[in-house]
Amino acid sequence: MGLFDFLKREPEPTPDDEGPSPHYVFAHYALRQIALAEPLQLLAIAASPDAGSFMEALLKDVVEQCGREAGFDAAEIKLHPLRLNDYPCVVIEMPEPQEAAEAYMMAVLVTIDLAADPPPDPDQVTAHYYTLEKSVSLPDGPRTVLAGWDKQRHMNFGEGPEPTVEAFVEALSERD
Repeated sequence: MGLFDFLKREPEPTPDDEGPSPHYVFAHYALRQIALAEPLQLLAIAASPDAGSFMEALLKDVVEQCGREAGFDAAEIKLHPLRLNDYPCVVIEMPEPQEAAEAYMMAVLVTIDLAADPPPDPDQVTAHYYTLEKSVSLPDGPRTVLAGWDKQRHMNFGEGPEPTVEAFVEALSERD
């Protein structure tokens, strides 16, 4: 299945309460599904001139599925391709979250040896998906929660770092 086929798929069901915000759905459902199913393709797109178009198409799909506007434009989503502990990674920086559990940023870390000869089978490549989420603020300031996902579950790693790309990358480098 190709990466753009995800835009034509039936969406994963979301909670039925008032409905999650498009910001939440983008980070916790749409991008996560792609990242875990097609990590190499996502990395390639993140480093390509098509990254903005891809984020725009994905956000448009999320807005349609949620039935309400996102409150931000895809152009506000910033992609930071980098290496994390010798692995390829992309940090996706989101616009400022408005509600608890919305993500400041996400990271897709692909545990692959890029120097391997022969290269690994793409079907055997796995990814780690992380979120840095807004938490309930306390009198001493805003709080974050560091979380991770695999194909089966959500993992809460507790209090996260300040919501900067540098602090997020540092916290992840200590995990992997």
